[in-house]
Amino acid sequence: MTADAAGARLVDPLIVAAGSHPDRLAVVDGQVRWSFAELDAAAGAIARGLAGAGLTPLGRVALLAAETAPTVAAIHAIRRSGAVLVPLNRRAAAAELAAQLDDAAIGLLVHDGPTAELATIAGGRATGGVRLLAMDELMASPPLPARPATGRPTHRATEPAGLEPDAPATLVFTSGTTGRPKAAILTHAAHAASAAAWAAFLRPAPTDRWLACLPFHHVAGLGMIDRAARWGVPLVVHPRFDPVAVDAAIDGDAISHLSLVGSTLGRLLEARAGRPAPASLRAILLGGERTPPELVRAAALGGLPVVPTYGLTETGSGVVALPTEEAAGHPDAAGRPLPGVDLRIRLGGRIASPGEVGEIEVRGPMLFAGYLARPGETRAAFDDGWLRTGDLGSLDETGRLVVADRRDDLIVSGGENVYPAEVEAVLLAHPGVADAAVVGRPDSRWGAVPVAAIVERSGAAPTDAELDAHCRAALAGYKIPVAFERVGALPRSPGGKLLRRELRVRAGAEVAR
Repeated sequence: MTADAAGARLVDPLIVAAGSHPDRLAVVDGQVRWSFAELDAAAGAIARGLAGAGLTPLGRVALLAAETAPTVAAIHAIRRSGAVLVPLNRRAAAAELAAQLDDAAIGLLVHDGPTAELATIAGGRATGGVRLLAMDELMASPPLPARPATGRPTHRATEPAGLEPDAPATLVFTSGTTGRPKAAILTHAAHAASAAAWAAFLRPAPTDRWLACLPFHHVAGLGMIDRAARWGVPLVVHPRFDPVAVDAAIDGDAISHLSLVGSTLGRLLEARAGRPAPASLRAILLGGERTPPELVRAAALGGLPVVPTYGLTETGSGVVALPTEEAAGHPDAAGRPLPGVDLRIRLGGRIASPGEVGEIEVRGPMLFAGYLARPGETRAAFDDGWLRTGDLGSLDETGRLVVADRRDDLIVSGGENVYPAEVEAVLLAHPGVADAAVVGRPDSRWGAVPVAAIVERSGAAPTDAELDAHCRAALAGYKIPVAFERVGALPRSPGGKLLRRELRVRAGAEVAR
């Protein structure tokens, strides 16, 4: 969002872009090529359809859809309506989605064709009476009167003249050490501050073209949609990360920027097979997980303009980035704070000295406003305005951040967060499992994959296939352990605390598929 004439409210950047350069290319999705005027019209149609369905400002709308041009339009439509966008993961299980629909008190769920069945099942399991809306039907809303000769959009009842900066714009589900998903509240001002920080770092140009191959339920995917509209540049949408397709787009579509999770960088390097990057490619942002330093160095030395980053759902996207020219010499670094971001390392009751490892804390206008209906967890997340990330890291003498480890228990698999406690709870619900623990095992393709150690109940012997099927009934596919090791007892401290570190060591060296 950008400030309106009064300076107190924000307007949808897509409205501004459509008025300033209506014929400029806005989104590419296979054979679909929409100008900013066409994207604006699609977003307007969806906004009118939502208004007709009873949506009011600050109402919450869940979105369950594939990564397509209409989904981009739907995201803009919900935002400009003054409503709260709740993007859902289409890879999640229906039971997971139903719980999130209930937690966010969702009344309207927008879906596309491929997710219609999943939306129906999840909506049916939710207890709050969720109304399903098909995206193609929303896009068929009656057209607006023609634009005036100036080419600027006409005012619409479903498009308020401005939005309150501190009003919630997005609820993005994330998890803590309990593994129970909770919704992080991101305001319109937080999204705007994140985009401004990235603009100061990346210095956008009219010739830029963003490639979106990350899910739109992630803050990274949402951030690309916002930046492309704000900067008036095209967004090239891919339905998933495919190294061959991404490689071809870099060369054939004059891509300037894209975002990858660390584990996919190696697959892109294999696809390029040593070919130098075209001059049009300006930055490959790496986030979502700690990218192996050897991959960063190989990419940088191979001529790919990699930009390591660090961020969280709670920071609205990345808040730390490393300039490309420093990547080869400092492949283990995530970078320095973006403009407008403060960063410190807390070690006990003091600020750590350079090189000392402690908890990473962040402050800035892009931080989330708290967790929905979780006041205790919201208070625990902040320390006098500083976000306590729970991640460990250190700063060198120049202010570069090196992330030592993510939250101790977190498994990042292909950019998706897997929280052991959530998977363990499902395993413990199996009648043949007496105790269970889940840790991550390094994986060359996904970065890490979950593996489980289980203690069987006396007289029970559930097979791997049975455990797999049990998990699939309740969890998304990426959360399901790829291996189940039977143990006599889990390693625990004298106080009964699970010693995950011992299990992680064993998982990395001993557990086989």
